Order: sequence, then C-alpha cells, then structure tokens
Amino acid sequence: MTKTVAELAGLIQGRVVGDGKTVIDGITNVERPLPGHIAFLEDPKRLGEMEATPLACLIVPPKIQSSKKPLIQVEQPKVAWAQLLNFFFPPRAFPGTVSPQASIAPSACLAPGVTVEAFAFIGEGVEVGTGSVVRAYSYLDQGVKVGEKTVIHPHVMIYENAVIGNRCVLHAGSVIGADGFGYVATPQGQVKVPQVGNVVIEDEVEVGACSTIDRATVGSTRIGRGAKIDNLVQIAHNVTVGPHTVISAQTGISGSSTIGSFVTMGGRVGLADHVEIGDHSMLGAQTGVPSGKKIPPKQIWIGAPARPYQEGRKQIAAQGRSAEMLQEIRKLRARVEELERQRQA
Repeated sequence: MTKTVAELAGLIQGRVVGDGKTVIDGITNVERPLPGHIAFLEDPKRLGEMEATPLACLIVPPKIQSSKKPLIQVEQPKVAWAQLLNFFFPPRAFPGTVSPQASIAPSACLAPGVTVEAFAFIGEGVEVGTGSVVRAYSYLDQGVKVGEKTVIHPHVMIYENAVIGNRCVLHAGSVIGADGFGYVATPQGQVKVPQVGNVVIEDEVEVGACSTIDRATVGSTRIGRGAKIDNLVQIAHNVTVGPHTVISAQTGISGSSTIGSFVTMGGRVGLADHVEIGDHSMLGAQTGVPSGKKIPPKQIWIGAPARPYQEGRKQIAAQGRSAEMLQEIRKLRARVEELERQRQA
C-alpha cells in the first residue's frame, strides 16, 4: 500500500511542510528507520539524526517547523502515528458466522454479525451484541451480557452474570468474575464468604492476557469506561477502577479499593484493602500502598510504603547509602567507647 505525504496528512488532519507528493511505502518508528517509510518524532533534538536516515517523512509537533525531509505537523504525533498504523495494518476482520463446533445454549441470544469460533461455550441466557467476537475455547457462563463490537480472545473465562460493554477487548487467558477472596477465620478453620455479586466492565476497556477481575461479594466490581489493564493484573472483589485509568503488569489491587479516573499505575504496584487513589494521580513501579490509605488527586507517589514523590526520593537515596551510614555509625561507636575507656582510666 502506497500513499503520498499529502494523502496521509489528510487522514490525520495534519499540515504538510515540504514535498507533499513524496510517496510513502510503509510505517515504522525512529528506532527502526526504513527507506520510504514514515515515523513520528517528538524530540526536536533528534531531528538532525533522523534527517540522516532513509526515512521518507516525519510526523512532528508544530514546534518542529522545517526539515530536509517532508514533515506532517500535528498536535499529538504519537496519536497520529497510531491512526496511521491502523491504516497500513487494518484490524483483522472476522466473518460474522457461528462455528457448528461451538456449544451455544438454546436460550442464548446472538445479535446479527456475531462471530463464534470453534469450541467456544456460550451458556444459558447469554447475550452477545452486534459485531462482537467470541474466539475459540472461550467460556461465557449463564447470564453474561456482552455489548457490541467487543472481542473476546481464546481461552477467556467469563463467570455468570458478568456484564461486558461495547468495543472492549479481553485478551487470552483473562478470567472475569471468579470468586473474590473472602474468608472468615474461626477456631475450626476458614469459613468461605459467598461471593454473590458480579463484574461490570464498561465500554472501551482492554484487559490484558492472564489478568483476573474477581466478582464482588455483593454488588459489583466495576471497571470504568476506557480503562486499560495490562497483562497479569489481579483486581479483587468490590474494587472500583475509574474511567481511563491505566494499570501496568503484575499489579495487585486488594478488595474494596477505589481507583479514580485517569490514574496511572506502574508495574508491580501493590494496593492493600480499602485504599483510595484520587483522580489523575500516578503510582510509580513497585509502589506499595498500605490498608486504608487515601492518596489525594493529582499527586505522584512512590516507594513502599508509599510516600509523596519528593519524600520517596529521599527515602530511596537514604536506602542507597545505608551500608555507608552503618559503617560510619560503627566508627563513631568505637570512638565513643575509646573515649569512655580513656575517661575511666
């Protein structure tokens, strides 16, 4: 597929600087510059480096005003680049047919254009909206509701009565609606607390491979519209994740925690139970938030236990000097003991 710079600029509402008739053969990134390809560049300091490559065109912010190569100026180069990735590599089209090898309960309701692949299981009372896809070996238990244009990849397990919104993506191996981890200790052992709620996933949520979202004890565990959840994330019962929040891999969120909207959580973050994270806050990688902690909106916290960014940096710096400080303390202690002996002599 080939297009001119001017044609591509029209697709992303960009402004052409230079030769708009230059032909583009493909799309790449600046780490892999290829002849005839287009990439995005946000750092003006790297412009000279990119001009020395065989790239045919660069998508840039308005602050980059001229170059030896054709430019397409846009406000958000990476967003425009993502749009062109979809143009050069269109999303896979599914046939809108139901495999005769799928197991579908008589009371299930599949809207027009639904794709169900071989060996998928769809239980009693399940509803699947127009254009959605249930791929091979996935399991939709009784009463599950799936919206329109949602893709459920292979080996996804969705327990009873879960609700999945429109235009969601559930990647392979994810488990939606397993029992929350609820027990009461008695002298005779652990007594299981029945988990009778469900999971509600709102529109345009993406759940990574092998992530798990547990059903509520009562009520709903809720994932807000547009949230993005990485691989290997555990979300416990009765958690609420706000709209457009991003949760990175290997994060664990304990029960009844509330995450605001547009929150960003780095990898391996750990939240104890009943934590509250304010809107637009950020938690650095491996941050540990203790039980009941409330983090205000629009703050950056790091470390374990979690602290505000500047305080956390000081703590990390002090930890790096702990061996040196211990050595100094030993020297001081030996000096004090020597002075004490001299005084008593």
